Amino acid sequence: MAKNMKNKKDKNNTPHQNKLLQRFRIKLYSENDDNEMWSGSSTRLGMIAIVAGIVMFIGFIMFSLFAWTPLHNILPGYLRAEARAQAIDNVLRVDSLSHEMSVRDIYMENIYRILTDDIPLDSIVLNDSIAASLDSVKRWTPEILSKSSPESEAFSRAYEESEEYNLTMLPPPSEGILFYPPLNGNIVKSYAPQNKMYGIEIQAARMSSASSVLDGTVVSITHTISNGYVMVIQHNNNYMSVYGNIGECMRQVGDNVLAGERIGRVGTTMNDVLHFELWANGTSIDPQRYIAF
Repeated sequence: MAKNMKNKKDKNNTPHQNKLLQRFRIKLYSENDDNEMWSGSSTRLGMIAIVAGIVMFIGFIMFSLFAWTPLHNILPGYLRAEARAQAIDNVLRVDSLSHEMSVRDIYMENIYRILTDDIPLDSIVLNDSIAASLDSVKRWTPEILSKSSPESEAFSRAYEESEEYNLTMLPPPSEGILFYPPLNGNIVKSYAPQNKMYGIEIQAARMSSASSVLDGTVVSITHTISNGYVMVIQHNNNYMSVYGNIGECMRQVGDNVLAGERIGRVGTTMNDVLHFELWANGTSIDPQRYIAF
């Protein structure tokens, strides 16, 4: 019976299994003095398991890098559609910018030639109508363009004579311009420049709104105890309007305003009137002559 068990045990322990389970001792020696640095033992099966684990760990790291990082874009066939479209768009942008830069260089070169009067004569092409008008000229030169005709010289002389005694180039204040009333109310003080009253004062309900008379830009806002906020708006054709006794400003310096747009509320602790001035070309004018209150 014992002999049969031994024979069965010997059959189970095949030579292949004995080789896998056979233990080996591994030692590491220093190359300089041959001293033993490390020693250990393991079977062939254990070594195979260790190598397989290292390979699997390296494979997992590589898979993680290429699966969850942008490194997968370097692999052929793995470039995403968005990244491919972005790359194509970048290439087109670079090509477009290169073309624009070449056009800009040619333009700047032409400007430089014009400023330095370095224009080749062959680069000036005349069409048939211009060539026909220059039949009487034996040789065309660029100086022809700088010469004025007798008609243009006569017109220039007549214009200069008509404007010789004209002190201003501005049209009359009311010509072609529609002023919007700054405030609807009774006028309590009229325009009197001889008394240093360069505007008018309009009675208003407390905290009523003042409006811009024309399109313009707010150029100044100041504050005084007697006149509250004083707002100055610059308009086209050198027109300027001044609004005093503003209790609350609705616009700031630099803001663009439209005609009829509210710019502030009228009313201070002193009085409830709007002081309004209208200036043209640096000279005060009577607002009642040009604005219907």
